[in-house]
Amino acid sequence: MKVALITNYWKESQGGGIRVYLQNLVRELAASGADVRVIFREGSDPDEVCIPGGQRLFAVRSLSALRDYRPDVISVHGGWHCLFPAVAYKLIHGCTVVQTFHTEPEEALTDRFRLFYQTLLNRCDHVTFVSDRLRERTSEVWNLRFPRTEITYAGAPEVVAVTSEEVAAFRERFGIGDRRPVLLALGLTALKYKAEGLKHLIQAVNLLKEKYPGVVLIATRRGVFSPEVEEFARAEGASEHVVFTGDIENPSVPLSLCDIYTHITLGDGLPIALLEAMAMGKPIVATPVAGIPEAIRDGENGILVPPEPAEIAEKIDYLLKNPDVARRLGEAAKRTVEERFTWQKSAAKFLVLFSDGRRV
Repeated sequence: MKVALITNYWKESQGGGIRVYLQNLVRELAASGADVRVIFREGSDPDEVCIPGGQRLFAVRSLSALRDYRPDVISVHGGWHCLFPAVAYKLIHGCTVVQTFHTEPEEALTDRFRLFYQTLLNRCDHVTFVSDRLRERTSEVWNLRFPRTEITYAGAPEVVAVTSEEVAAFRERFGIGDRRPVLLALGLTALKYKAEGLKHLIQAVNLLKEKYPGVVLIATRRGVFSPEVEEFARAEGASEHVVFTGDIENPSVPLSLCDIYTHITLGDGLPIALLEAMAMGKPIVATPVAGIPEAIRDGENGILVPPEPAEIAEKIDYLLKNPDVARRLGEAAKRTVEERFTWQKSAAKFLVLFSDGRRV
């Protein structure tokens, strides 16, 4: 089976969770025997097809790349400029088209663009979403109807062993030293609704610092909202308790040293960072938004909390005062990932959709 995957983000891009999702999916599809060609707009990979530039140029040149490759299936992971060449190729040559949505919509579509997008979606064989809540939210905000829909959850990244030397080097590099407790938030600076959640978390840290003078929040990734959030931390008087690392090569290092993983966001799909923390058996405090409640059951394998600083601080304090509870929640989170969120399961579901008849 020849599969063309069209996306904005590929290796060495700022795609965050989408990039991680696709790299793992492609690896598993290839392991299952599929011949996969990636057509991407941002990133770097000499073995695949990079088409930089604007969206219209990408759409036109992607169609040419599809004609060269002649796929049986086109797996789309991007906006109209990724879907348009897939649908055009299907109408001309015939193939299966599967569109996947990854992120929450932030504003309504214009009537003209909604009609255009709906026309493209009507030609898809399947439309998938990385969480059930994302399916609901996309339909609500964009007022779109979807043909046969499925949920294609991400899998948790493979747990990478971390040495004590790596942890010590990380602590020294970012001036953390032996401070405790350590909270961690991965990748919450790239999108507005994530950055707003991170601000609530920073305010919660401010509330905790009197009781825990050594408390430190590690916030990773250099996103478009990083300057805004860093300025917010300064204005709140929390700079001494928040470490902004920028992009890091191995998130397993801060995950291994943190006491609690905190994913406070106002929107999301089903965050891969959350699944990674679960896979490492970390106690988790997260907001009950988007797809997060599909992975975290409050009080069973993590704690769900509204995005209110006082309540966030209260739940963090509870876990710090009750290490047995924190350990139990972390162990349950790890079991959840092992049972439900693996890349093998995700790839197997995509392969079923890819093999499911073609519609014109």
